Amino acid sequence: MKLFARLYRDLDETTKTSRKVDALARYFAAAQPEDAAWALYFLSGRRIKRLLPAATLANLAQQTAGIEPWLFAECVDAVGDLAEAAALVLPLTASAASMPLSTLILERVLPLRTSDETARRALLSSAWAALDVDERLVFHKILTGAFRVGVSELLVLRGIEKASGVDAATLKHRTMGGWEPTSAFWSALTMTSSGTSRPDRPYPFALAHALEGGPAALGPVSDWQIEWKWDGIRGQLVRREGIFIWSRGEELVSEQFPEIVEAAAVLPSGTVLDGEILPWRGGVL
Repeated sequence: MKLFARLYRDLDETTKTSRKVDALARYFAAAQPEDAAWALYFLSGRRIKRLLPAATLANLAQQTAGIEPWLFAECVDAVGDLAEAAALVLPLTASAASMPLSTLILERVLPLRTSDETARRALLSSAWAALDVDERLVFHKILTGAFRVGVSELLVLRGIEKASGVDAATLKHRTMGGWEPTSAFWSALTMTSSGTSRPDRPYPFALAHALEGGPAALGPVSDWQIEWKWDGIRGQLVRREGIFIWSRGEELVSEQFPEIVEAAAVLPSGTVLDGEILPWRGGVL
């Protein structure tokens, strides 16, 4: 957890892309597989839902710190961030051996979803006792779902690329279609051999981008191909050991389009189609 807290600080204290990538690479090269998987989970914008309301964290923090609610509110206003204010006012404890990020999540964070007030207090107290101020800050950010540190998913993948030697495009493909933050996932993500461990996995969706230069960059007009911009449901069909249809939100929606699944049966294995799903009736769109 100390390693992840240090990464959070390193990312938060610079606006330079190269330094962010270097910090990410250092972390992913040193982190244990399950910790690295959880780090990717949070850094790529995912969050654990239904954990702890911000008001509950504030109440428990000010009670544990032994200060009046009005004074804690003043601290939050002065710092400008509940997670940091709570980390600063809590009493310091003797430094303990660093708790792995994955252990913190599995043993202190996830149980909060089904705990009553007494159990919540016990879970938080045991976590606070094992963490220093920087670690508590990150812990609170995870609890409140406010883990934002100025990095895009692509930037995180570039850091992993630098640490693992697997190119970012391959990493992006391997993170498509949903995944769980486990050591097994991390091993599959960073394997240097080609291929995918899941036949249903889609590719990153091909998105339109504005030209950086003028139209001349596209070459002769005679080489252009222009299509209608149909407004339907963006989807990707994967014909690989079965037929799978994915939405752009990376949700598997095959069952919602049985007619497309049936029609796709004639496609050769390995075919992937990326485009718009449109209604068709009587030969007219």
